[in-house]
Formats: sequence, structure tokens, C-alpha cells
Amino acid sequence: MDNKQTKKQKNTELLQSELRSASSAEQFMQENQEELRLISVAEYLNEMLIKYDLEKCDVAKRGGFAGNYPYQIFNGIKTASRDKLIQIAIGFPLTVDETQYLLRLGGHSELYVRNSRDAYIMFALEKRYGIAETNELLFNNGKKILE
Repeated sequence: MDNKQTKKQKNTELLQSELRSASSAEQFMQENQEELRLISVAEYLNEMLIKYDLEKCDVAKRGGFAGNYPYQIFNGIKTASRDKLIQIAIGFPLTVDETQYLLRLGGHSELYVRNSRDAYIMFALEKRYGIAETNELLFNNGKKILE
């Protein structure tokens, strides 16, 4: 295991506190360069494949994908929409926190519990629903399904 995986990340409040007390922006950036490094969506998804001991085809199937589109996301060729990243998260299944991080990496808004559609999706992630169960939950409650 490398240092990145064994080292505990600083939370956002601690980083903000360190930023406020830093003598210079350069000092803060130098001391926290590893904390501030963002990985790509593809890198993160491939890390999750290792963590969950899954193959891309397993995630694609459980996420309700057909064709090679999810593989292009995993390989960094395609930029995924918010809903496609959620489908991939369901395909793992990722936790809500892992899904939120994935959405941030993809440049999308996080799931927001006060948004009813997002709340249903968060519920489905918590309960480890597959794509069919998630879409049934969304459809039965008058929300746009993931497709």
C-alpha cells in the first residue's frame, strides 16, 4: 500500500484553518500539495475497482449500461454526465460519500438530500439497490429515472 492510501486525509475544516494561519499561499500549497491533488474520474473509478475487487463489466452490467460507453468513462475517453456517474456508483455499489466524491471529481453537483430525486437516489445507494430497483423507486415517485 502506498502513502496516499495509508495517510489519513485532513478534513476541509482543518485545511481551511491551516490556510487562514499560513504565512503565505505558497507555503500552504507546498505543505498541502498531496491533500489538494485531485485525481481524474478514471483514476478514481479504477481505484474503486481494486477496492471492491470488481471488473468493469460487473459495474457496467449492475449500472444498467449497454455497449462500450462506461468503458470509455473508465478509460478517461468520455466525460460522464451526473446521471451516468450515479449509474456507475450504483454499479459498484459505492457509498453515498464515495458517490459525492465521484460527482465532485466529475465537476457535477453533489447529491442534495433536500432535492427529492437526489434523496431517493441517496436512499437507493444506502440500501445498495441495483439500477432496476433504483429506477423503480424513482419512477414510482414521479421522478426522472436513470437511463
